[in-house]
Amino acid sequence: MCKIAILETFTFFASGIRAVLQGRNECDIVASATDCNGLFVQLKDAKPDVIIIDVIHGENSGMRTLKKVRRAYPKIPVLLILSQQYSDCFEDYIRLGAKGFIFNDASGEDLLEAIEQLKNGGEFFRKKVWDIFKSSIQKRKYHTQKEQKLTDREVTVLKLFCHGLSYKEIGRRLNISPRTVETHKRNILSKLKINTTADMVRYAFHNHLLS
Repeated sequence: MCKIAILETFTFFASGIRAVLQGRNECDIVASATDCNGLFVQLKDAKPDVIIIDVIHGENSGMRTLKKVRRAYPKIPVLLILSQQYSDCFEDYIRLGAKGFIFNDASGEDLLEAIEQLKNGGEFFRKKVWDIFKSSIQKRKYHTQKEQKLTDREVTVLKLFCHGLSYKEIGRRLNISPRTVETHKRNILSKLKINTTADMVRYAFHNHLLS
């Protein structure tokens, strides 16, 4: 019997994972939570063989969550549920210690196979993952060549956005107006050839700008 812990922001989606696992005799769900704090409370007593994290419905592409879980329980393998839209994060997920990926459209059999692989000390990365990963790296290298260098102030603003601060909060922190903060953000997006705050977070993780 493989003991499973599930971390999923929305219980509606977690119920789908639970339905697959509870329909088989090989798995026992010993913990299920919607955030790290709730999971950690349950893990004080439960000792899962595998932790499943759905990063699709989490914040910051699940990076912060994965980092917290790996730091608190480095010996328990983590399986991520994600989609192809997260391909530019694959490298960071692996660097942070994820042992396997399952796409959200995978079959129940794939999920069970992944769990079995991780339980036995292995990894679970389908060829599809590596094909997408390599394609993402090639695209990223191409765009990196065209990036303009950020100023020190822009890097500071980037970091503060990645930590979840608002325009007003960043302005107070740096003693500048919210409008100036907005200008810095616009320049950052333009220089990096990206479009959203989420893209800024990914860039920061890729370039190790966040501690």
